[in-house]
Amino acid sequence: MKHVLCLLMGCAAFAQVSYAQRIPESKVPASCVQAFHKLYPQVKNYFWEKEHQNFEANWKEKGYDHSVAFSATGAFAGSETDVPLSQIPQPIRDYADKHHLNIKEASINEDAQHRKTYELDDAKGMAYIFDVQGKWIKTQKAD
Repeated sequence: MKHVLCLLMGCAAFAQVSYAQRIPESKVPASCVQAFHKLYPQVKNYFWEKEHQNFEANWKEKGYDHSVAFSATGAFAGSETDVPLSQIPQPIRDYADKHHLNIKEASINEDAQHRKTYELDDAKGMAYIFDVQGKWIKTQKAD
């Protein structure tokens, strides 16, 4: 029984470290809150998470998840917007078909340098990243 309890406690600790932590807005630097409201003044129902060194605002719009991350100084660090697979360029959908991917989520991402990429997350927990022309860039563990 002790071994099971230790295993469960270890799993719980790992889960806490592995995923973003939801935090109250009072714990988010004012620079991040201001930057968020400047970029997305229309968004009223959102929540914050601490992800690595960044602060991430999350919300739903038209049934799709959106997130934007800021550094502690309020600098834009990236964004992710879930979209229907039909909004992903055809060459990317062709890649998914050719490789028999079971896609569960598609998104348009933007990094800190405002470079856009497309991401397909499959049912096996892998993320396939493509450039805006639809060229495969890399495969990584989905977040």
